[in-house]
Amino acid sequence: MRIPFVLSASGRAVAAFTLAVSSSPLWAAGFQLNETSASGLGNAYAGGAAVAEDASTVWGNVAGMSRIQAREVVGVLHTITPSIKFTNNGSQAAVSQSLGGNGGDAGGVNLVPNVYVVAPVRSDVSVGLGINAPFGLVTEYDAGWAGRFQAIKSAIQTININPGISWKSNPKLALGVGLNVQHLAAEFTNQVNYSGALLSAAAANGIAPGSATFNAIAQATAGLESTAVIKGSDTSLGWNAGLLWDLTDSTRVGA
Repeated sequence: MRIPFVLSASGRAVAAFTLAVSSSPLWAAGFQLNETSASGLGNAYAGGAAVAEDASTVWGNVAGMSRIQAREVVGVLHTITPSIKFTNNGSQAAVSQSLGGNGGDAGGVNLVPNVYVVAPVRSDVSVGLGINAPFGLVTEYDAGWAGRFQAIKSAIQTININPGISWKSNPKLALGVGLNVQHLAAEFTNQVNYSGALLSAAAANGIAPGSATFNAIAQATAGLESTAVIKGSDTSLGWNAGLLWDLTDSTRVGA
């Protein structure tokens, strides 16, 4: 039984600047984490579907478990430290609000762990389990920054539990299938401009902008804002399948 454990550090910026998170579509590739194993990260995941060099093949190609000849556990703790900074270049303040600052560094230190276990149960069948975090995103600006009415904190965290089984149908071909149980939790915060909302409501109700009444409302409500927080979570099921085909003693194909 081999139990390698690797500590990996990465400077990749896995968090993206999300200035208008409430109104823009969020695509999976925007918060995908490639740090799913240490061995794969070491060679930029080249040949990941066919290499099957350790238990992390549960994630890369579940059929590759057929190449693991003894019980094996591999784990890694990635440290990801993005730096995300905003520079103002002619921004205009929101209605009845101060402009605000640049927000500091919205990045930070993020720990992304994963662990994989594979065990042969007989000569042609192996089972395995992978636990990782394939998606994640965190940006958090200072509370009083210029973009506070769009976003302050944007956080998405996932955990994926992936049991799998592989079967070697003949000496050259292996098939595998797995189940994915993935939980996602998200939190988004921003400031709400009550001053602007009240002036919009006044105009909508017939109070003309620039009138004495409108100006009095603007003066009395200047600088009013509050924090809005949206939280959500869900768990869903998926699946993964793969094959590993030994063309020759030195060449194999994975899918």
